[in-house]
Amino acid sequence: MGVFDSPVSTFEALLGRHAWIAEVAGILPLSALIEFIDIPEKLHIFQLTGAVPLWSWPITPSGSRLLLSDQYPEQECYFDRYGKSMALLAVDGQFGEHYTVHNPETVRQCLATQTQHIISNPHEDMSAFDPRIRNLEFVHVVRLGEKESHPSDRTWLCDLFTRSGASTSLRYLVVSTFGWGILFGMIVMSAILRSYLSLAFLATVLGTGLVTFSLHGRQPRRLLAPYHSSYNRLVLVTEHVYSANWTAFYGESTIVSALLQRPLEHGGPRPSQFVARCLFMVLRILILGQWALVIGAAALKSWDAYFTTFWITFCILSHAYLIPPRIILKSWMRYSAGIQIKRFTTRISSERALLNTIIALNPGTFSLLKENCEDRTKFNRDGIKWLDSILAPSFNRSRWEEATREAMNAAAERYPDDETLVMQMRQDKDGHSLGSAWNSTYPTGLKNYWKPYILEGIYMAAKLRFEAKASGRKLPMNI
Repeated sequence: MGVFDSPVSTFEALLGRHAWIAEVAGILPLSALIEFIDIPEKLHIFQLTGAVPLWSWPITPSGSRLLLSDQYPEQECYFDRYGKSMALLAVDGQFGEHYTVHNPETVRQCLATQTQHIISNPHEDMSAFDPRIRNLEFVHVVRLGEKESHPSDRTWLCDLFTRSGASTSLRYLVVSTFGWGILFGMIVMSAILRSYLSLAFLATVLGTGLVTFSLHGRQPRRLLAPYHSSYNRLVLVTEHVYSANWTAFYGESTIVSALLQRPLEHGGPRPSQFVARCLFMVLRILILGQWALVIGAAALKSWDAYFTTFWITFCILSHAYLIPPRIILKSWMRYSAGIQIKRFTTRISSERALLNTIIALNPGTFSLLKENCEDRTKFNRDGIKWLDSILAPSFNRSRWEEATREAMNAAAERYPDDETLVMQMRQDKDGHSLGSAWNSTYPTGLKNYWKPYILEGIYMAAKLRFEAKASGRKLPMNI
């Protein structure tokens, strides 16, 4: 190292010549390691996608409690485990079943990756201060084909990482490669400047990433939907049945069920109980080593402190701005889950109008006959069962259901597609667009107070389907 004696002496002289540099060096490492790294979210993303760089694992004290638990890695990702995030209630539009969404936080994060498309509702009862207004989000879930989820124009670097397990995008690969280059440069610089504490810290961070990868990463999770379906399904998701916010997932039956009802498939081999215990012991040593080295660097007030702080800060900024969870989740949905989702949000004037909208959207509202056509003479009992927990069966409900069914049939007969229906019913407040027969049967008045809500529901359902380019009961032949 004789060649570098002069530069090393110059750097050391800076600390002695300017006291403030040494004082700052005693504060920075501990400050950077406080709570700026969201370990639970990082672990959840890592378990789901397998795409968090191995060099980015400095561990905070609170994060250590999570990684150092003796709990054997579970099937669910961290925030999808019961009690780790707010549960979501799912209501199946096909059979009326109620169940808890199996992967609630993964579903939330997938939705957060997509921009909401606002769909206006011109209904005259829409008022910004009306407490009856309900928010409906229509999520169109589409299974991607092989060419879309694995396009031919992907780079060789993407293909290399995909074969090794990670669900990656070019942006992630660029940042990861850049990080490895910075890490190598930091190691070389630490060795030249004889900053052995920072050199040891970088090694322990990398070791922590390798052990975490062995315990939790391996390969991305996948949807348990190996078989295709020819039919769409609607599943309602909300916090509770009286919530003002509802989300309707709409798409291929097997894909929607896999996303909401089934556990995600764990890819790759998993360590045995004995190997996992050994890895947890190694992880304890590495994390304690990180803290000891950070404290030592702060105590010595040397360049080790600056190098250690730089690396912790680089990891924080990388996950906050360069490869945030939103970017990683978008890649996972495309390359591993093989799905695409689009979000459409609208506001409905009342709960009854919301129910009418869902009935008109639900492909299971009518039964399918053996002749492969719908039985529109009555509602499918299973397809309307989801209503029971919201609106109890009664004579008034039966009359409202019958009026809704007849209105849907009248609209289907008069308008060949959703676009035509939306254009014709946009300004209809009294049901004239459905013909005189339906209007004479259900005249406007207190007895039929739900009449405008039926019209609003049919109109908004058609508008949502049209904007989302969603098919009806059956998927197009090319899906």
